[in-house]
Amino acid sequence: MILIKIMKKALFFILKAILSVIILLIISVWAFVTFAPTFGDVATGESLEKIKNSKNFNGEIFVNLVETKLDTRDPQSGESMLSSMLRFFTGPADKTPLIPIPSQKFNASKMENGSFVWFGHSTILMKTNGVVILCDPVFNQASPIPGTVEPFEMEQENKLADLPEKIDIVLISHDHYDHLDYEAIQDLDSRVESFYVPLGLKAHLLKWGIIPDKIVEMDWYENTTQNGVSLTMTPSRHFSGRGLTNQFSTLWCSWVIKSPDLKVFFNGDSGYFDEFKTIGEKFGPFDIAFMENGAYDKDWAEIHMLPEESVQASLDLQSKIMFPIHWGKFDLASHVWDEPIIRASNEAKLKNVNIATPLIGEVFTLENIPTQKWWEMVRKMQKASN
Repeated sequence: MILIKIMKKALFFILKAILSVIILLIISVWAFVTFAPTFGDVATGESLEKIKNSKNFNGEIFVNLVETKLDTRDPQSGESMLSSMLRFFTGPADKTPLIPIPSQKFNASKMENGSFVWFGHSTILMKTNGVVILCDPVFNQASPIPGTVEPFEMEQENKLADLPEKIDIVLISHDHYDHLDYEAIQDLDSRVESFYVPLGLKAHLLKWGIIPDKIVEMDWYENTTQNGVSLTMTPSRHFSGRGLTNQFSTLWCSWVIKSPDLKVFFNGDSGYFDEFKTIGEKFGPFDIAFMENGAYDKDWAEIHMLPEESVQASLDLQSKIMFPIHWGKFDLASHVWDEPIIRASNEAKLKNVNIATPLIGEVFTLENIPTQKWWEMVRKMQKASN
């Protein structure tokens, strides 16, 4: 009897300890999500009124122009959410490159009018009409949890400190972590004249210390001009959200950038839809289109394009050159790291689409488009090292 009583007491204390740990974890997660600055803030005042008056807001959330599912798993497949997640986190061994990716050290002095540079994933720097424009600047990790979703290792690491001392315009497509890096926004603040963001994102930037006068919030098909460069926010087919419960609370977008000597389309993130044709008819033809091309999966086929769809979208936009972005820096899907560019290159060849494939950090112009298949060199070097 005494032994049974002792065992009961021990079990009680063990269960009590486990419950205490669970409660502590729940409180810690709640506190982190509530107070960590990376999660941003909620729109109020004038920003909230603009959201309520937007025709793209249904009274509760922002909506796509066409019906869009975040989860497109086939119910008949029998695949559960757990098995889908396991496939994402395990995947093939070469989901990430096994050696450092070939890259160049960015030299800001090489930036002339009509030049571009890619910093991996969706971060693009360009200069036109004397105006320096930076799109979706991400120079840290692509996750709110420290130590997760780190960038691939590069031969030459390009840092935010390497950027030009003066950046006239920063364009943001949406608030996902691989497109909106709160540490980068803070570090860039002193260099930037203006931040242009979709509806709802101003609250995030204000929380991170950016003054209101530097932030311009816009809706789809709104237009503004800065220093002779026209900026039009155009639709994409995607979603938003930085927390556990705020999906669709801010808008997502693509951008049309037009100067006297250049016309650019910047995709952001998007599933394929007919609006690409509409944008092409309204604003095209484009000199170059930076098209999302990576982090796709059959389970989210309506919010991220397959490479073949990205090539078709560039044709819809009437773009002279397609530049595949949204790959080459982070492991965000279950496919092999270089599959997006291989598929896009093959499809571009079939459809006679001119495709730009510079090294990360390499400055180029439309008159000197890099087309080297540098990812094949990675494969050869990996094979030789095994």
